[in-house]
Amino acid sequence: MKKEVDILKNKSGAIDFGMFVITITLLCIGLVMVASASSYHALIFYGDSNHLFVRQLIFAVVGVVGMIIISKIDYKKYKKWSYLAFIFAAILLLLVITPLGVTRNGAKRWLGVGEVLQFQPSEIMKPVLVLAIATYLSRNTKKLNDLMGYIVPMIMLLIVGLLMYFQKHMSGLLVLGVAAMSVIFTSGIKLKAKTIMAVVLIVGLAGAAFIFADSFRLQRIFSFMNPEQDIKDGNWQPVQSMYAIGSGGLLGRGLGQSRQKYLWLPEAQNDFIFSILCEELGFVGSSLVLMLFACFIFKGYKIAMTCKDFYGSLIAAGVTSIFAFQIIVNVAVVTCTMPVTGMPLPFFSYGGTSLFINLCSMGILLNISKNCNKVRED
Repeated sequence: MKKEVDILKNKSGAIDFGMFVITITLLCIGLVMVASASSYHALIFYGDSNHLFVRQLIFAVVGVVGMIIISKIDYKKYKKWSYLAFIFAAILLLLVITPLGVTRNGAKRWLGVGEVLQFQPSEIMKPVLVLAIATYLSRNTKKLNDLMGYIVPMIMLLIVGLLMYFQKHMSGLLVLGVAAMSVIFTSGIKLKAKTIMAVVLIVGLAGAAFIFADSFRLQRIFSFMNPEQDIKDGNWQPVQSMYAIGSGGLLGRGLGQSRQKYLWLPEAQNDFIFSILCEELGFVGSSLVLMLFACFIFKGYKIAMTCKDFYGSLIAAGVTSIFAFQIIVNVAVVTCTMPVTGMPLPFFSYGGTSLFINLCSMGILLNISKNCNKVRED
């Protein structure tokens, strides 16, 4: 029996091929949409309609190579350096709020030199925070009998939260919060009703403080509550998004035939790229993309649920939750069912750092799917 167990432990399975195919399919559709949505913007501001598409394509190619390489690395090896990676990522976040930080579109969230070498540290922190918290919980399973056993993960989240607060990066803070909490809840934390109410109250107060600390953020809330007012200012983006979605009809205007991308819809190639997709591919095309995303999320959580290794299960849940939350919020924003938050759509929205990190995160998830049937090693 012991011999059979050892063979099972050493036997390498195959990655979840379905997840891999869905990821590549979403990536390819996303690249096509970036080429279409960014063409006029790139022509006006860069003199080349393919400027942004070519940059996105380069990051996509490098990201896919990174995904394939990382999918071959045993995820258990990340335990050795996850704390170090967390410290490094936290330092990068700290540097953003110093004079080294780069401001773009009124937000100071980048580091780098020039336009080509800029990157967003908050994107790096997303998978790193998941790995760090998963490492701590998997190494301290005997301490997880009550809330006190989760103090260290909470401190990690608090550190990241403060750094993101000073960046005024609410959307990034929300994603990181969801990532951390998904790992914590997957670990089997047991909370009493009073504790849950206290946590909800604290989170609610913190969220309210974050909103009221910036008049711009508060204005977004007021604009959302009064959609028919302030159309030329606070509601311009949501209204143009609805025009794009509504004009798509059943089958859409046709690929590349969007009218809203001609600078009517701000950030058409970024946070509101799904609106352009709806306009060009219509209800049928957008529904197919949403179905792909639904399958993607389902398979991600299935990997987390079926993984026999506690550490792998935590990571898979955290990584999948990052994707799921961003997808749900982005679609909710562009359909005007929640206030504008600046949440990118994974594999679609223009942004090199985000795309590269997303693909590398998929490499980790694919490796877990490859080894999820191995005997649990705590």
